Amino acid sequence: MKGIKLMKRIRTNHPVIVFLISLFPAIGVELELYYFSVHNITLPPEKLGYLVTLELLRKWLPSFFKYLLVPVFLVLLLSRFGSDFERGNLVLMLSKPLTRRRYFLNWVIEGLKLALASITGMVLSGALAMFLHGFEVRDYVLGSLALSLSLIGVIGIALLLLPLATSRDFGVVLGLGAFVILALAGELDYSFIPTVYLGKVLSIESEILISHRPVGELLALSLALSIAGMELFRLTELRGSRSLPAEVPVGVSSPLRGLYGVFLGLSLQSKRFIAFAVFSGLMALMKLPSLSKGYTHYGPAGLLNSLIFNLSGVPLPLVVLPLGTLSISSTIENGTARVLLSKPLRRKDFFLGTLLSDMVAVFLGTALYAGVLIAYAVHLGGGRRAVEIGLVFGVLVFLSLLYYLALGYLLSTLTGGRKALLTSILLAFLLDFAVPIAFMAVFGRSEEFTRKALYFPVPEVQHSVLASAVSPKKVLPPGPLVSLLNHKSNLSLIVIPTLLYLAASWLKFRKADLR
Repeated sequence: MKGIKLMKRIRTNHPVIVFLISLFPAIGVELELYYFSVHNITLPPEKLGYLVTLELLRKWLPSFFKYLLVPVFLVLLLSRFGSDFERGNLVLMLSKPLTRRRYFLNWVIEGLKLALASITGMVLSGALAMFLHGFEVRDYVLGSLALSLSLIGVIGIALLLLPLATSRDFGVVLGLGAFVILALAGELDYSFIPTVYLGKVLSIESEILISHRPVGELLALSLALSIAGMELFRLTELRGSRSLPAEVPVGVSSPLRGLYGVFLGLSLQSKRFIAFAVFSGLMALMKLPSLSKGYTHYGPAGLLNSLIFNLSGVPLPLVVLPLGTLSISSTIENGTARVLLSKPLRRKDFFLGTLLSDMVAVFLGTALYAGVLIAYAVHLGGGRRAVEIGLVFGVLVFLSLLYYLALGYLLSTLTGGRKALLTSILLAFLLDFAVPIAFMAVFGRSEEFTRKALYFPVPEVQHSVLASAVSPKKVLPPGPLVSLLNHKSNLSLIVIPTLLYLAASWLKFRKADLR
């Protein structure tokens, strides 16, 4: 009976949400067919079905796992556990005759439920879409099931980190940090790492074969991490919940200290954006092999062109948007905003001060990200030209990240809680990956691409247009940077939505009930 009550406390509607998110492969099937249609490519049904399956298993599903499901699983599990710990629910439940191992096993079950919901949605949606077009679905079903096992490895990592999540915000930071490290580790050669596993489990040649060794290594590692997490949780000292409003520094409430200085100090002490600076440096390291590859294949011209396209900021929005979502909502939910605004401080000063501090944090992270890439390009022989290109496109990265920060603020004021957090990760994936990939698949780098981009106020799409204006071909040196001024409309599609998001966020926050 107690186990049933415990499951009710832990149970959420997250499996349903994850199932709906995992219907994405059906869209991938339609986009691939649309690509063949607009390019007037006529193939026999068997060949067309094979190519669609190939693209799904080689391009769409790995990106879907790496940049959506991995952060979703990590953030959902760690933030939910951290929230229970922060509110004292964990200590309350364990004060009853309930063992820690039993409690931990219920989180294992919760993770497996999320994985099952995702696998079901992904396999059924893709297979049904292919079946309706008359394609063979066997290879897709087997391949997608093999790729889905990467989620078991992700759950093992989440369970290992679970005892460290002592608050919701810190759970989010842990989840995003684990996501960044997994993305960085994707370049290694160890198939037990979930992001590496995605590239090694399938052998795609004349037919699609499953390699069993990566499957065994991944499942063994997941089991080991789960056991280690359980033992770590069993040995962890539980001290009850933390009261975040009490963390407000003493002595900063006086108006004589400066309104913006108060909130600047508060926000810069936040672990969220300190972590962002670290994440930015790690993500820059992910891009270095691409610069080396460009230099090796095309010389100095290839190096500079590679620098331009790597300064798009991908996948930084997957970190900025969720952290921006927490900026306002966390202060409201934990009572910090109510405590501070009970003093002689206006809401406008609270909002603008928090925004200013977050902008500074994003600027520092962007500077570190761009600085690492520029320094490496100069090291390879890019010279002064690499510095000029890096500075200009570094500014574009900063503007793009401000776009996502403002969008995070809007989500934070509209919904708040885990709903806003999950929505932020989904939007980051759609805007930073799915929409640009689909856009490129349909239009390619053509004049039509430039025209259609004006209908999509998405930073990554606009960056592709601006990058193509300076770097039309990889083998040729980049053109003059002044040519960017001929695309003022594309620049405005990054800046104007940012201002609109911030304005809407302020209007909503001004009328928000902070009780």
